[in-house]
Amino acid sequence: MDDLFEHLMESERDKAINGFYTHFIVFLSVIAGLALVNLVSGDAFWIQWVVLGWGIGIALHAFLIFIRRPQQEHKLREVRRLREEKRNAALAGASAPTESDSTPPA
Repeated sequence: MDDLFEHLMESERDKAINGFYTHFIVFLSVIAGLALVNLVSGDAFWIQWVVLGWGIGIALHAFLIFIRRPQQEHKLREVRRLREEKRNAALAGASAPTESDSTPPA
């Protein structure tokens, strides 16, 4: 069961990272196209506002994927580990014979 949980977390992480890189490549492609349009049109430069706005979105996306998500996954793993330790301790305590069990009745 733990292997399945770890595999699901890894596949979700992989999907999220791939989603970020797709977002970043689309960002670069569109910005390159818009920069070309801005240069050809000869108008005042406006591309920096698009880069700034969308760049903030890219930065937030990167923060969520590469910083926030690993912190949450670490916290989940820690909670699962503590639960597992409690469960193992409870099972070990319930199945271990006590001194009163091993002494014959008087």
